[in-house]
Amino acid sequence: MKFSLIDAGLWLFALLSSTQVVSGCSQLNSIAAIENVQPSSRSESRDIARASDRVAAGKRLWAGDFSGSRWQSQWHIRKQGDWGWQNTTIIADPQFSRALRVRYPAGSASPAVSRKTGAPAGGAQFYTKLPFAPQDSLRLSYYVRFSNNFNFVKGGKLPGFFGGTETSGGRTPDGTNGFSTRFMWRKKGQGEVYAYLPTSSKYGTSIGRGNWIFTPGTWHHLEQQVDLNQPEQSNGRVQVWLDGQKVLDQNKLQFRTTETLKIEGVFFSTFFGGNDRSWATPKDVTVDFANFSVTQ
Repeated sequence: MKFSLIDAGLWLFALLSSTQVVSGCSQLNSIAAIENVQPSSRSESRDIARASDRVAAGKRLWAGDFSGSRWQSQWHIRKQGDWGWQNTTIIADPQFSRALRVRYPAGSASPAVSRKTGAPAGGAQFYTKLPFAPQDSLRLSYYVRFSNNFNFVKGGKLPGFFGGTETSGGRTPDGTNGFSTRFMWRKKGQGEVYAYLPTSSKYGTSIGRGNWIFTPGTWHHLEQQVDLNQPEQSNGRVQVWLDGQKVLDQNKLQFRTTETLKIEGVFFSTFFGGNDRSWATPKDVTVDFANFSVTQ
């Protein structure tokens, strides 16, 4: 069969048209697939899956590790409110190079219990004033590991954010003078945010207890995002991620009644308790901390 130039041209035109149609269909299918995996308000599981990506995209404002003999200067530690340095040790760690190990001697609980009963002092505390202007919204990230022999008893404190001066000790803030968002471990390793708020009735407010579980001997990546409320509204928010999984999203919170109260820094506070000896650890245990950072 003879094949003329006109036939060849018609064949080539048909081939190109078919290719464009196929390519166009492939492109539309690809776009649809991408849109289907984007997080939405109707799909919490997809939101959880992408939580770590959103954290990585944040602007890092401060990072604090425990390398070097002068690590404390990196933390801008406030002079008031610190105690328990005798319970802290810098250790080598294969994952983070250096970590801060905090010791809780057998029988120790909160500082109040130590003062009232003579029980040994366990844990440690200090306030980090972040080296930038106070903010309305920040994310705190760090790693925590409970010792293999850790007995959670009734509970204990872990670091979180703070603002103002009324942040702990059973003193309820009034909306103008302070707040805090420390974490706590509870019985059997249950986690929660333990917040001092103007709406707290006495001591702190338990938020999300049992939404996640801490496992002894395991490094956990712990994160909290705090968005302060507008002063005239109860529209504050706390979100928590454990090992990249969103485990808490609590809104309708009131942290303040004035715009001058903002997030100032990290409240590094850890001990068993609780205000009586029933919270005390029955044996010597430790908790390790590593790689703190704050992002916007």
